[in-house]
Order: sequence, then structure tokens, then C-alpha cells
Amino acid sequence: MNHRPSPAGRASPEELLARIADHDLGAMSELYDRFSPTLFGMLVRVLGDRESAEEVLEETFVRMMSEARRVARAGGSAAVALALVARSRALERRRSIPRSGTERRSSGGFDRRMFLYLPKAEEVALLEDRRELLKKVLGQLPTAQREALENFVLEGQSETEIAAKVNEPPARVRAGLIASLGFLRHRVGAVMRTWTAAI
Repeated sequence: MNHRPSPAGRASPEELLARIADHDLGAMSELYDRFSPTLFGMLVRVLGDRESAEEVLEETFVRMMSEARRVARAGGSAAVALALVARSRALERRRSIPRSGTERRSSGGFDRRMFLYLPKAEEVALLEDRRELLKKVLGQLPTAQREALENFVLEGQSETEIAAKVNEPPARVRAGLIASLGFLRHRVGAVMRTWTAAI
């Protein structure tokens, strides 16, 4: 499988994932060192609790050990796979009813089919190269839609929670989310096609 080469000869995340699938613990350690700071920041934002974030971070990498071969075969971005697993587990943790003793660590609502639709590493790298254009695209969203999308994606809030927060009917919040996602899908396509998209 061909992956975009990493700088200074460093293994790409996808190469590390392939090694993890072959039970290389050193590769898992390197993947953890590379991505844990960013994932931890996201988890603290979603969970609002450093201890819970640390636990979910650990669970994320344990799951990736078991799913490494599946993700590697799909040819998807390891970074995106990690983010999706972490977010899924964090939302499950946040929405679960607190239990005494050790919390349940099952996969719950985690859907392995998502690995079939992961973007390729090369596609993610292109988006990273166009970060400033993407910020400009996000800035074009109406403030209410952008804030609702941030609450939905980054904070993990449900449509009902967002509706209560902004004092709007859930149906209106849902319509706004759908509209903003459609807008982003169209504009991101333009950004992917050219450096000088007229946005």
C-alpha cells in the first residue's frame, strides 16, 4: 500500500498502523506520542473532565490496537480514524448513566462500518495544506449555523441540547446543521480542486 512519505524519513501514521496490525508495540508507542496531545485536548473539551479524558484516551488506543488491521486494509487516514474512535467513545461516556465501580468499557454504539468511509491519508494531507482556505470557508457560515456545528461536532451536543441552548425548535436546529454541512461539502470540494478557488 502506498502512503505519502513522511518528513525526515519518519514513518507515516498509516505505516505505524500497519505495523501495529502486526503487533508492533513500538509503533503503538510512537503513534500514541504523536497523537495523544491533540486527542486529549479534544476529549477534555467534550467531557469537561481531565480524568475521564485520560481514561477515554487510553480506551481509544486500546481499540485502535484491535482495529488497526481493519483500518489499514481500508486505506484510510489513521489520524481521522483515531479522532472518530475517540469522539465516539467520549460521547458514549458522556451520555451514559453513571455506574458505581468500574465503568463499562464495551464498544456500545461504536460502528465499525465507519472505517469503510474514512478519507485517505493523501486527502487529509491536502486539506491540511489548505488550512487557511478552510478557515475562510468556515467563516462564511452564518454565525448561528457555525456555532451550532461547532457544538454538534466539537462539543458532541445533540440537536435537542443545542436547541435548548439557543432557545430554538429542534427541527430548526436540524435544518441549520444540514444546510451548513451541505455548504461545507460543496466548498471543501472546491478547496480540494484548486489552491485559488474563488470562495
